[in-house]
Amino acid sequence: MERADAASAARCARHALRRTALYAHEHGYDTISSSLGISRWKNMAQINDCGIRAASRYEGLQYWDYNWRKGGGASRMIEISKREQFYQQEYCGCVYSLRDANLHRRESGRERIRIGLLYYGQDAEAPQGD
Repeated sequence: MERADAASAARCARHALRRTALYAHEHGYDTISSSLGISRWKNMAQINDCGIRAASRYEGLQYWDYNWRKGGGASRMIEISKREQFYQQEYCGCVYSLRDANLHRRESGRERIRIGLLYYGQDAEAPQGD
């Protein structure tokens, strides 16, 4: 099985942003963007490049390459996420990242990721609302 690395992350971002661009084109939107770049674990230049390339496939569609990390954007994301109790995904979303994150956690003596159970603003062990 493939490893979660920069190349697989680029393929994933490229695929996601191509699908976003297609949807935008088919539904009459003129701008797309991505919140992926707010994560300190993501390569913002790589994500923006994928977005710009995806948007360039469709006349009149642009990619908004706003730097979500500046001006306290990451802190604001955490604040809103806690207030709204958004789901807190502990890996990038691909099977490779989940596998690699769980291997690292096991080597560190930590419990594996339990998908769908951790929300911002709640303890990891607290029961989730219905």
